[in-house]
Amino acid sequence: MSAVYWNVFCDGCNRVNLAKYRFKCLRCESYDLCEECHEKKIITGAEHQASHPFQCLMDIPTKELMFAGEPIPTLEADSFTCPVCGEHGHSASELVDHSGIHHKDDHTRVICPLCVAVHGADPQLVDNIGAHFWDVHTQIFTQFT
Repeated sequence: MSAVYWNVFCDGCNRVNLAKYRFKCLRCESYDLCEECHEKKIITGAEHQASHPFQCLMDIPTKELMFAGEPIPTLEADSFTCPVCGEHGHSASELVDHSGIHHKDDHTRVICPLCVAVHGADPQLVDNIGAHFWDVHTQIFTQFT
C-alpha cells in the first residue's frame, strides 16, 4: 500500500492525495501533476506553460521499493531538475554547481527543487536560485565557496 502526498491534488485530472509519484512544477507556485497526467503532458490553467520544468518526487513506499535494501535518501527525490533550464539528473551538489556555472545571475522566479524534496515543506518562489542555494543550502556548496 502506498502513502499519499499531503493533500496535494493533480491539476490535470483533479485526483486528490497523489500516490507513488508527484510531479511539482518548478515555476508555478501551486501546480502538481500525477504520473499519468505528467506522461500525457497535460497543461491546465493560465499560469502553467509547457516549457516549465518539473521535479519528480517519490513517496516513502516507492523509495523503499526502488532502493530495495540500500540506504534510502531522506529527500523525496534521488535526482534533481534545474528549475531554470530544465536539465535533469543532477545530484544535489551537481545542481548547486550547475546553477552557479550556468545561472549565477539569472533572476527567473523558480521554486527550489531541493526545498520541494523535503517532506512536508511549503517552498516559495525565489528570484535568484544561486543566491537561494548560497543562503539556504550552503552545506552542499562545493565549487563556489
